[in-house]
Amino acid sequence: MLIYWIMFAFPAVLALVEQADDRDRQRFAPTWVIALLGLSLIIGFRWETGGDWGNYARMVEQAFWDPTQFQLFSDPAFTALTVFAARTDLGILLITLVSGILMALALTRFCLVQPRPWLCMAVAVPYLVVVMGMGYIRQGMAISFLMLGLASLRHGQVIRYSAWVLVGSLFHSTALILLPLGVLVTNRNIVLRGGLALVMLAALSYAIIAARAETFLTNYIEAGMSSSGAAIRLFMTALPGLLLLVFRDRFRLEGAERGVWLALAAAAIAALGLLFVFRSSTVVDRLGLYLLPLQCFVYARVPAAFANDQRGERLLTAAILALYAAAFFVWLNYAVNVEYWIPYRSYLFEDAICLQC
Repeated sequence: MLIYWIMFAFPAVLALVEQADDRDRQRFAPTWVIALLGLSLIIGFRWETGGDWGNYARMVEQAFWDPTQFQLFSDPAFTALTVFAARTDLGILLITLVSGILMALALTRFCLVQPRPWLCMAVAVPYLVVVMGMGYIRQGMAISFLMLGLASLRHGQVIRYSAWVLVGSLFHSTALILLPLGVLVTNRNIVLRGGLALVMLAALSYAIIAARAETFLTNYIEAGMSSSGAAIRLFMTALPGLLLLVFRDRFRLEGAERGVWLALAAAAIAALGLLFVFRSSTVVDRLGLYLLPLQCFVYARVPAAFANDQRGERLLTAAILALYAAAFFVWLNYAVNVEYWIPYRSYLFEDAICLQC
């Protein structure tokens, strides 16, 4: 459990002393190199740690013995990665390494375009990194590409955003639900907007047809599965969404960035509402994972939006960190499936133990 608190404490301490809009200098700071390497190693070298680790280990084993029968048509990039990993000595470790490096790079990039990068990172650790990044490998990869796309939208780069989302959908097709944001924010001519809309319609149709539609309906909707803690997770995303919508003028967002994040804020509130009317909370919970970057984006701006001086900003920063520390404590001690994360095990340590045997 200690490793998880170190992951949170490192950016949290730096968040208490960072100055807003100091991103250019921070981009080259050694502390970001440490954070990048640390996340890559902790996520990438985990061993039998994380909610879906066993499932992916079985996928690699299946791909090794009969790769012709191992087909995930809706996730071609992940299929190719799994088949390749099965033919190497690394096996599932190659998959976790790729997911860890990708998550670390994408999150670092996303944080560095926020006014308070370390606060953004600290908010991301408890759920976006530990629970989602170390529990849902395919969707974690897709969200990593989504964060790269969202960072691009800050400068109105709609084509780049769409490209990142499309790449992410090759690892988990449900990422395509965020593709229409590109059309919403573009100011280009009607022909280009129409072209983008057609591309997105085709992509969404692919997601519906090629995705695991039958399995999805059978396992999630018809069975009426419920994700433990879904209401809490969706509430924690809906809360910053509500803050952004109600106090949007305080956040001083402009251009494409304003439209994107207001749309995501509305979606977060809608997702919480759907939880109480939709039969399967798992469906809403899983799709709600794509809204997790909203927490990081909003809270990285809350101190400047609501405080009048540096002291007030630090108090708000401390309050946000206390909120996430409390949520992290509750999850680490009382979550239903936390035994899949605790104790944390690393391939590096497992290898050392095996060498001594």
